[in-house]
Amino acid sequence: MRKLLLILLLMITTSCSAPPASPPLRITVQALWPTYGAMYVAQEKGLFAKHGVSVTLAHALDYMQSINPYKKGQADVTLAMLTDVILLNAEGVPSRLVYAVDYSDSGDMIIAAPPINHLKDLKGKKVSVDGFHTYSHLMVLRLLKASGINEGEFEMVSITEPAKVLAALEAGEIQAGHMYGLSVNKALEKGYKMIGKAGDVPHLMIEGLTVKTEIIETRPREVQGIVNALSEAMEFLQQSPDEGLEIIAQQVNLTKAELEVTFNRVHRLTLAENQEIFKAGGTLFRGGQEIIDFFYQQGMLVKIPDLNQVIDTRFVAATAKHP
Repeated sequence: MRKLLLILLLMITTSCSAPPASPPLRITVQALWPTYGAMYVAQEKGLFAKHGVSVTLAHALDYMQSINPYKKGQADVTLAMLTDVILLNAEGVPSRLVYAVDYSDSGDMIIAAPPINHLKDLKGKKVSVDGFHTYSHLMVLRLLKASGINEGEFEMVSITEPAKVLAALEAGEIQAGHMYGLSVNKALEKGYKMIGKAGDVPHLMIEGLTVKTEIIETRPREVQGIVNALSEAMEFLQQSPDEGLEIIAQQVNLTKAELEVTFNRVHRLTLAENQEIFKAGGTLFRGGQEIIDFFYQQGMLVKIPDLNQVIDTRFVAATAKHP
C-alpha cells in the first residue's frame, strides 16, 4: 500500500512539473549597420524580456559574416535584405521577412572618378558591383538603365570589399563602383563623387528581420515578441538617437560619430510604414517581384517562389505601437 502511494505521488509530481524551457532564440547581427544595431538597444533596454522572449545576440563585422551562420543552422534569426531572403529560400533555407527596419538611401552609392559627373557618362566604362547576381548587381543595373545605359553597354567588375573599390578607383582599374559604409567618406574626402544612390530604387533595397520558417511555425509567440521589441527599439533610436547610438557603439568598438555616418544615410522605417508596405500589393511585394524576375533571368532561381512564403505579414499586423 505504501509502495502504491509512493508511485501515485511520483506520477502526480511528474505530471505537474513544468515543461522544459525553450532555448533562447539565436540572432546574428551585422554590428556596423546601426539599424541592425537596434537589437542591442532592445537588449540594453530590457525590451526582449518585456515581451517575454529570451534571445542571444552574436555580432559580425560584415554582412555575410552575419548571414553565413544563419545559413549553416547556427542561428534562428538574422537581419537581411529582401534580395537575400529570396535567395535563402532558393538555396534551401526556408526563411521569411517579418519586419522591415530600413531601406538604404545614400548608404549605398555609386562613386565615380573625375571627370565623370553623371550616371549617363558610364557608357563603355568599368563599373564595380559588390558581387555578381546580388542586390548590388541589381541596383547598379537599375540605376544605369534609368540613365539610358543597358546591360552590356558598360563593363561590370566584381569587387566585394568597399575599401578595395576605392583602391581600384585610385589605380584607374575602374571608373565607378558601388560603395557603402565608412569607405564612402574616404572616397568623398579624396574628391570622388556620388553619381547614384540606392534611394532612387528604394523598393529594391528594403531589409529587415528574417526568421527561419520552422521557428515561425513552432515558436510564433516568441517571434512576435522579437518583432515587438525591435519595433520599440527602432522607435527609441528615432526619438533618442544619441543614446541609442551610444549603446550600439559600446558593442561594436566604434564611436557614435562613426555610426552616425551610416545612420543618417538610411531611411529608418516606422511601424506605420511597415503596416503600409506589408500590405498585399505594397512596396515589399512589388519590389520582391522585381527581384525575383531579375534572379530568374540571371539563372539564380530554378522556379518562381511564392512571395507569400517569403514575406510574412501577420507579425507586423499584430504589432501594437508601444510607448
